[in-house]
Amino acid sequence: MSKISIVKHVLLAGTAAMVFTVPAHAQSLERAMRVAKSSTAASAASQQRVEALDDDADTMIRDYRAVLQQIDNIKLFVDQQDIYLESQSSELASLRRQLGTVEAVKQGMAPMMLRMTVAIEDSIEADLPFLMSERRARIERVKSALGNPDVTPVEQYRQVLNAFKIEVSYGQGLDSYEGKHPTKEGSKVNFLRYGRVSLVYMTKDEAEIGVYDLASKAWKEVSGKQAIEIRQAIRVAKGEAAPKLVIAPIVSSN
Repeated sequence: MSKISIVKHVLLAGTAAMVFTVPAHAQSLERAMRVAKSSTAASAASQQRVEALDDDADTMIRDYRAVLQQIDNIKLFVDQQDIYLESQSSELASLRRQLGTVEAVKQGMAPMMLRMTVAIEDSIEADLPFLMSERRARIERVKSALGNPDVTPVEQYRQVLNAFKIEVSYGQGLDSYEGKHPTKEGSKVNFLRYGRVSLVYMTKDEAEIGVYDLASKAWKEVSGKQAIEIRQAIRVAKGEAAPKLVIAPIVSSN
């Protein structure tokens, strides 16, 4: 065999070998590609699972913090309610102590109100004789309330105190009213009260003026020259004239 033939046979054998070895490498490459793709997909899925777990963890942390905040709010509410309960307990204890003294207070009020009523009645009888029917009727109503067991102690005390306040108010300001002549039946006069300082009357024709003498418990005549001043004082008391300084007639002690 010639050298040329031998070379041809070698080249042909190498070419054949190359033809048969190329597909094996291609198959390995495809397998590697599939493995790489599978690994990439697995990595992506794993990353998604990690991200989902992170989201779940964040949600759980937020929920946990919200629960902690609710617990703090509940604790504050409970503490506040404890303060209220403590305050109410103190108030209830105070009310129980007060209720324990109610009977003692009631027992002390009854004689006190009786003494007040007697004092008011005595002061009326010893006072200037103005509006006597009205004042005596008021005291009778108070005494009737004090003797009635159906009237509560609060209402009894209110009536006694009201009578006392009215009597005190009589010592202030001027007051004029029409009434019966103090010594002559069937005759009407104008009375004028200067607080509790003086009480006078004047007949309708202004011809007669009298002032009450508290010392002697009697009426005494006043000179006619004081009629103008008394008339002006009556107008002021009735609101028919502007307020002004008035002079009250006083009975001399001599």
